[in-house]
Amino acid sequence: MGKKVFSMMDLTAAAENEDDVTTANNAAYGAAADSLLVGNDGESSDDEEFLEAQMQKMLQHTAGTVRTAGMLRVSSQGNLHGTNSLLSSPIAGLVPLQAQKQVNLLVVFDMDHTMVGDLVSLSDRDNIETNVPWTYWPEGKPQGLGPSFILPYLARGMMRPGMLDLLNWLRDIGATIVVYTHSEEKWATKVCEAMEQMAGWNFIARLFSRSDCRDGHPEFTARKSLKFVIDECAKHCGTTWANMDNTIMFDDDGHALNAEEQHRLIKVASYDYWESCQWDEVVNEEMMAHNHEELADMVRRSVVEWGIAAPSYPRVGVPLTEEDRRQDARWAVQRKQKQQILESYNKVARLDRVMYDIQTSMEQNLHDLVKVPIKIREQLGKSKQPASRRQR
Repeated sequence: MGKKVFSMMDLTAAAENEDDVTTANNAAYGAAADSLLVGNDGESSDDEEFLEAQMQKMLQHTAGTVRTAGMLRVSSQGNLHGTNSLLSSPIAGLVPLQAQKQVNLLVVFDMDHTMVGDLVSLSDRDNIETNVPWTYWPEGKPQGLGPSFILPYLARGMMRPGMLDLLNWLRDIGATIVVYTHSEEKWATKVCEAMEQMAGWNFIARLFSRSDCRDGHPEFTARKSLKFVIDECAKHCGTTWANMDNTIMFDDDGHALNAEEQHRLIKVASYDYWESCQWDEVVNEEMMAHNHEELADMVRRSVVEWGIAAPSYPRVGVPLTEEDRRQDARWAVQRKQKQQILESYNKVARLDRVMYDIQTSMEQNLHDLVKVPIKIREQLGKSKQPASRRQR
């Protein structure tokens, strides 16, 4: 008898039904409860590798960060296709306080390490809570991290210094602002809504995410396209005036655009503010005991692979050997050292002047949008920026 598992069609249907996650999850599990592990050929199979592949599809990193060796990497699922929705809905109580337009300017911001710092610890927890079709969830516990959870992180330093000032100035001159990130859309939407709460007004005209990237990037196998952004904004945001000469993009990745569009890209120093986020505050052994064991095991193996749980964690209930204890001890020391290193950059990050320098340059050169990227690069080159732990 092969292991029982759920078809990816069932799992996808469950995950996409955000209005009633529990009902959808139960339906997916119920439909598969009496079925054997089904392989790609549609026949019963005991293929452990197929099981592993199907289960791992549910837990992949959602933040737009190239992970180090040993971490999972997630790329775009294909070339530019479809259209992302606008940011889910205007934040209640916030209005797009748009001043009289002074200039036709489309400004494209990367999100991770450009507008905000290192969100991986938060996205990993959100990923575990929301992308696994749990059949049981503790009553009264929110599932996933909402904007209100992310907001205090932004207030403590995750939002790049000078970012709000630059956004307010861009609002005053009537610029159109969009966000273009390698993060997955559902996660990026939460972060963008938190940024709008932080700003106090709805400034994001459109959000472009991982599915709006295409192959060709040397590291991330997904490159961004300004032409795509310009065309989509013209169709959905009314910016029919936008073209390559009045569009500017800010990104910490100097390879974000192809050669034809590179002249409109301003590479900024990576912003590396970081805070930890406990991944197992809700998804712990007590909670997982109420769910399917194969899901629990997948989560255990994933968090070990991501480096946020001890190496012995997948073997819950199995007595530890001396070697297990040694490996766990080494992991604990290394984890503490890594966190100390990451936190040490927070002091440096708070001294970041990139967005202030960008605003200064734009204020002085707004009369010639064609040359603005050149002038901004010159301004950034003159200013000593804090060192980054990420070399991109």
